[in-house]
Amino acid sequence: MIPFLHRLPSAATDENPLWLIVLADMMTNLMLFFLVMYALSQQSQAARETMARTFDAKDVVDTRPRPEEEKARLDFEEKAAAVRLQALFADTDVTEREIRVRLQDQVLFPSGLAMLSEGADAPLAKLARVLLEMPNSVVIEGHTDAVPLSKSPYRSNWELSVARSNSVIERLVADGVPAARLVASGYGEHRPAAGNDTPAGRARNRRVEILIQRGAEGPDE
Repeated sequence: MIPFLHRLPSAATDENPLWLIVLADMMTNLMLFFLVMYALSQQSQAARETMARTFDAKDVVDTRPRPEEEKARLDFEEKAAAVRLQALFADTDVTEREIRVRLQDQVLFPSGLAMLSEGADAPLAKLARVLLEMPNSVVIEGHTDAVPLSKSPYRSNWELSVARSNSVIERLVADGVPAARLVASGYGEHRPAAGNDTPAGRARNRRVEILIQRGAEGPDE
C-alpha cells in the first residue's frame, strides 16, 4: 500500500516560486526610485530654490566657541602657565598684561657672545614645553650691561642683545614653538634692571627676558 503524502501549503510553489516574488519587489522599488529621480529633474529652478530655503541657516547649530568661552579658556591656560613658570624659574613676574621670565646671561651665553652655551639647553627646553601649552604671543628681549665690548664679534651691546634674543628664538623654534608667535628685540644697556657701578648690578643687567603677552593669541604658523 502506498502511503498517503500530505503536502504542506507553501508560498513557494512550483507555479509561484519564492525568487519570483523577491524579484518583483525589487523591480517595483527600482521603478519607484527612477520615478522620483525623474520628477526631481523636471522641477524648475524656482522650485529648487524654494526647497533650499526650507533649510534655514539659523536652524543650524553653531558649534564654534563663543567669545566669552574663548576668553575664559585663554585665561585658564595663562594662569596655569604662570604657576608652572614660577615653579621652574625663580625670577618670574605675573601681571594682568604679561608673564615675564628673566634668565641671566651667564646661564645662557659665554661672555660677549650670542652662541648658546650647553647650560642653556635645560632651561630653554623647560620654557618651550610651557609655551607649547598656550597660544600666546611671546617677545624675547635681550639686555646687556653698560661695559663696552672689547673682544667680541659684535660692534655694540645693542647688536649683541639682538643676536642673543635671536639665538633664544631659534632654540625655542627647534623645540617646537611656532616661529610666528615669537618676536625678537634687543635693548643693549638702555633698560637696566640695576646700576652698572657694581659687579652684582652689571650681572643683573646681562639677561634675556621672556614676555608672554596675556590675552594675545599668536598665529600657529
